[in-house]
Amino acid sequence: MKLTNKILTIITLTIGITSCSEFLEDEIQYTREEVVTTSGLKSRGIIDDIYTDYSFRYTTDFSNEYLTDNGVANDTETILATGYWGPTNNPYNYVWQQSYDNIRQIYQYIDLVHNQDLQVYLSEGNQILNERLIDRYYGEALFLKAWAEWELLKVFGGPSESGEMLGFPIVNGILENEEYASLSRNTYDECVTQIMEDLDIAIAKLPLVYEGDENANPAFSATETGRASGLAAYALKAKVALYAASPAFNPSNDLSKWELAASYAQELIVQNGGLRSLQSFDFDNETNSDHIWRMRNDRNNNALEKSLYPPSLFGSGSVNPSQNLIDAFPDANGYPIDNGLSTYNNKVPYVSRDERFYKFVFYNDDQCFESADCSDFNALEIYEGGMDYYGGFNNSLGTRTGYYLKKYLNNLNFDPSVTTAVTTTLPKVYVQLELNDIYLGYAEALNEAFGEPSILPAGFNFTAKEVLAKIRQRAGLSTDPYLDISAANQSDFRNLLKNERRIELCFAGERFHDLRRWKDIDNIEDIKGVKISKNSDDTFSFENIDVERRNYEAKNYYLPLPYSELLINTNLKQNQGW
Repeated sequence: MKLTNKILTIITLTIGITSCSEFLEDEIQYTREEVVTTSGLKSRGIIDDIYTDYSFRYTTDFSNEYLTDNGVANDTETILATGYWGPTNNPYNYVWQQSYDNIRQIYQYIDLVHNQDLQVYLSEGNQILNERLIDRYYGEALFLKAWAEWELLKVFGGPSESGEMLGFPIVNGILENEEYASLSRNTYDECVTQIMEDLDIAIAKLPLVYEGDENANPAFSATETGRASGLAAYALKAKVALYAASPAFNPSNDLSKWELAASYAQELIVQNGGLRSLQSFDFDNETNSDHIWRMRNDRNNNALEKSLYPPSLFGSGSVNPSQNLIDAFPDANGYPIDNGLSTYNNKVPYVSRDERFYKFVFYNDDQCFESADCSDFNALEIYEGGMDYYGGFNNSLGTRTGYYLKKYLNNLNFDPSVTTAVTTTLPKVYVQLELNDIYLGYAEALNEAFGEPSILPAGFNFTAKEVLAKIRQRAGLSTDPYLDISAANQSDFRNLLKNERRIELCFAGERFHDLRRWKDIDNIEDIKGVKISKNSDDTFSFENIDVERRNYEAKNYYLPLPYSELLINTNLKQNQGW
């Protein structure tokens, strides 16, 4: 969240956001016009600054995951997941202020820079570059506005006490204090329409992707990767439509909304070159074309390594995947581990599993940090008394579940034989919109709209089964008999798809909101872990343990609006149940 009086490049913005009351009492609401309108290119810092709110949000994503059945923090219990919710105790309350602050900032740019036709470069000979930059920044502004609106809708969308499905108060300008304090929530559908309109403008102004060098493609070159793009706008349209079609926000199950969501996802797929195979998992790759909107970050930041690596690898092991999630990974042939055709063996539970398991999770006896044969480094000791158990390498660190998170750390040039803390100079790419998410959304929407995963509906280019197959092929399934079985009917395919979404997007901050939109969150299981004992013959024994309970109600399909906002503005209707 931004701080009051933050310096934007060389532009001083005074934006009070530390509380709703300060937001309203802020007398200097606008960037000083004389500064903005004489600053040329630097005036675009008003837009550039907004990206910082959406970059490198791993900690936020992990905290979201702790609210689900996928994992826990290793140092504290997640009390919110036990039902301790309320309008004053909502971890998403910051979204309201942050989003409206960013919308205000966007309109400062539109009103004081774009609408004033402020040129970027005043010298002659720069007209093409000027036109491109002016269009691009306006497109970025509308995309970032749509993103702020999307976050408001995703978090706070829900029915009022009367049952009317509401979204957020739509704002299309800079408001005076009394105007802000009298806003009413628009309907959910009106909010969706507003977001789509903003994204359509963004698509018209932005390049589809940033590519080439600056001389050949001025203002749209590959050096601008990380900014909003036309492809990112297409992807966001698909996500917004998917949520709008989902059970929590589409109580009458209007199938046309599912069909529309599938069509938006297909539009992204077509714009991206068609249904192609996914790239290999690589979280330090700055040119991975599957990363539709990837944020540019500090190349020398090793905070994630220090946080995630197990203790014996000089990390704090802060994120612990649950046994529940581990059990969701199929065997190497794609069968669920409880299926009669599965090769899973509970005496050696980490053998012959889905490839994503080895890429996403540190497990007992794991040596798979770099090499295909898992022989590079000493095996992790997560068994009782081992180096990576509590009291092992570091007596204050360890895992509560028997696992550590590896997902964002593969392919790092790291040697744990060193005796100092982890360091790396490799980039860390934070991805907000990714192709696998859109593939999963397309398959889900098409299945719900038409109910025949293997049949190609009129007007569509790919079956739901074909698209989901691309997800599982990257997991190593060149042949996939279980997909064939599941695609025989809508219900089995839905269950498989939900599980695939859980695995593919684990620890990306998606599952909590997926569980809410599916109306599944009140049915999730308590968190399980594993206690591992090393036997005298160097084999291991495994015992499931209880780690944390989960206690959600039907009202948790929707989240409460911040209590502080309701005190200021009595026109705001609270979501049902709060």
